Amino acid sequence: MSSRIRLAIFLAMTIVVMNACALSTPAASAPWEPGAVAEAITTRNASAQVASGAKSYELTVTASCHADEQLIGGGFDASSVFEYALFLRASYPHDNAWTVKTDSISHYELEVFAYCLRGVPSLGAQIVSGNACPAGALPLSHGKTEEGVVTLCAAQHIASVTHALTYVTLTSAFNGYQTQRATVNCPLGTLALDGFAPIGTTLASKATPGFRAWEMTLGGNGAGDVYADCVTFA
Repeated sequence: MSSRIRLAIFLAMTIVVMNACALSTPAASAPWEPGAVAEAITTRNASAQVASGAKSYELTVTASCHADEQLIGGGFDASSVFEYALFLRASYPHDNAWTVKTDSISHYELEVFAYCLRGVPSLGAQIVSGNACPAGALPLSHGKTEEGVVTLCAAQHIASVTHALTYVTLTSAFNGYQTQRATVNCPLGTLALDGFAPIGTTLASKATPGFRAWEMTLGGNGAGDVYADCVTFA
């Protein structure tokens, strides 16, 4: 075999090996886009109701993420509440789940939501007491237990958390005890994972489809800002 033929065979084999290596090299991970993250969130829910004439109107409902999912937030929706008389005892994250405890003066229904991120790298999430996260971590959502405030924090893959607000005037005393809806929109490129209303009585607090806004159902009177926490993933 001539040296020219041997050289041609060697070059051909080299190209084959290089192509095989290129095909087996994993692609670099791209930053998470809001749409991609929203599509990777599954909403798990659980519900319960109090029948008319029950001896107790207390409910405790827990919605849980699956073992291969990460809890990033939660919410609730109480319906058929008499004259918005709902007493929110607790709403908080724990053990990859979200629990809500309520009471009332009559029958009602309670649905609880757990927002669960699937199929992505770990956020290094942890639940801490108080409003502040450890150094280097950012808050995904806040909760309140019967002992105090807790915060679900993420140590990685969160670029920033900003606050959005909208002004609401509640007039339930003048409109036949009708509840009112407040929606806080997050900026483009962020996801709404938490919200809070410091006025009135909160009967529902949850993310809208696509996590572009946080929606609350409120009863009572007064005026003020209601808030949403808007998260940017990285």
